[in-house]
Amino acid sequence: MSVIKCNCEKCKIFLNENKIYYSLFCGCEDCRQAGQWGYSKGGPLPDRLQKLIYVRSDIKDVEGIKYMHAYQLRNNSSSTRIYCKECYSIIGIDHINYKDIVFMLIPKLCKTDLDLSIKPVAAIFMNDYPYKDISMISDDVLFLKDFKDENINNKYNALMSPLRAKYLKPRGISFKQLIKEVEGVTVLNLKKGKEILLPQIKSV
Repeated sequence: MSVIKCNCEKCKIFLNENKIYYSLFCGCEDCRQAGQWGYSKGGPLPDRLQKLIYVRSDIKDVEGIKYMHAYQLRNNSSSTRIYCKECYSIIGIDHINYKDIVFMLIPKLCKTDLDLSIKPVAAIFMNDYPYKDISMISDDVLFLKDFKDENINNKYNALMSPLRAKYLKPRGISFKQLIKEVEGVTVLNLKKGKEILLPQIKSV
């Protein structure tokens, strides 16, 4: 049984399954802003280009739910993130497209005993990435500026199809259920196009 926890270890999510299904790099503004906002509150320093990992939405147990809070960046956000209210680590992220089959975490912004050696298979939303350094993306990683190019989109879907988790009824609670159980959802109303931080954010 693997665990995801915040940096101060007041919040813990215990998983029924130890498997990481896949990993991606993401250059999108939302991932970047969410990490920057947490850091501005005293949370962990995010990388410029976030490495994401995806695990099954099946939670065996939770500790420290009173320290958890759910946030959305803006009204009508597609993603909801659970932060620790004490240390502002992000311990899990839901997106409407995940359909509660998986949820996502950013290992740099929390702690976990999952095997993080898994390599990202694609770099997505790179049109949103405002920095020049992409040296962390190796040549064998599929590079997507956006999802508008049909050929690239088809390559991405062919790459991802065997990696995606199939729906199984959770043995415990799902991540969406956890979001409902924490104390409310706060909409931050962050302005699109605004860098909250800072030159010191690392490139890798």
